[in-house]
Amino acid sequence: MATETGEPAEPAEQTGQEYADRFRNHQRIEQLLGNGLYAFAALMLVFLWLPLLIIIFLSFAQSPNLIPFDGLTLRNYQGIAGEPGLRSSVVSSFSIATLSAIIATTLGVLASFALTRYQFPFREVYRTFGIIPMIVPGVILGVGLRFYFLTVGINPSFLATVLTHSLYGLPFVLLIVSARLYTFDESLEEAARDLGADPLTTFRDVTFPVIAPAIGAGFLFAWVRSFEDYIRALFVSGINTDPLTQWMFGKITKASAENLNILNAVSTLVVLAIAVALAIAMNYGNVTGYVAGTHDDTDEE
Repeated sequence: MATETGEPAEPAEQTGQEYADRFRNHQRIEQLLGNGLYAFAALMLVFLWLPLLIIIFLSFAQSPNLIPFDGLTLRNYQGIAGEPGLRSSVVSSFSIATLSAIIATTLGVLASFALTRYQFPFREVYRTFGIIPMIVPGVILGVGLRFYFLTVGINPSFLATVLTHSLYGLPFVLLIVSARLYTFDESLEEAARDLGADPLTTFRDVTFPVIAPAIGAGFLFAWVRSFEDYIRALFVSGINTDPLTQWMFGKITKASAENLNILNAVSTLVVLAIAVALAIAMNYGNVTGYVAGTHDDTDEE
């Protein structure tokens, strides 16, 4: 049978077969892409976690090298207790991280309320300067703050390190808490005030419970950023303040087998401590959701 133009018409069976072939090709391509995505995700996880797993494994090894492998031991952990300077470094880092996180959280929450609830001149400039410490390279920030502290009469010390890490942690609190306040329903506060609640009671019973996970996430982020920082602390800590990161770097510069074994054990304990902190945070609101960026307001409804 021919068409009006004189060309033979394609059989319906042939057209259906072509559609079936295209559908199967589409399925094969989709399957290949899916398998490739899973493979890429697996490789990324291996790339991110393999170094950490190697450190944890070597913390139980007799030798700091995988090849040749000399067996397993707990001697590395037994030697931590008598390691000179380690206890004071841990206490110093913990104190600096806690104090700086408290200061950064307090200032960050106040700044977040100012940025989200009030209109004032140069508000965007204020917001920009609040985020800059997170963007500026650590070397630049450390050198600049060192000269600034010397200018105002603060020598490199414990106080200078706390102030530096407070400034470094402030943007993390500011961004997280501000994002939560922008989505906060202020009519809840208005209803509480209409029922006779004073401003302090309204904040305690209405506002704070809603923003508490964001505040906790900001505090956790500021604490971890301070605890793991080396570059900024190097310029402002001075000779009498020895954070854990500087102690660990000193062990690396003296790369003996014993030092590397101790360093692997200490690194494993630090990872364990942070994992415990995250586990606790997971049971308090959705703190880890704010940190990871997976928080969804619908989860609270």
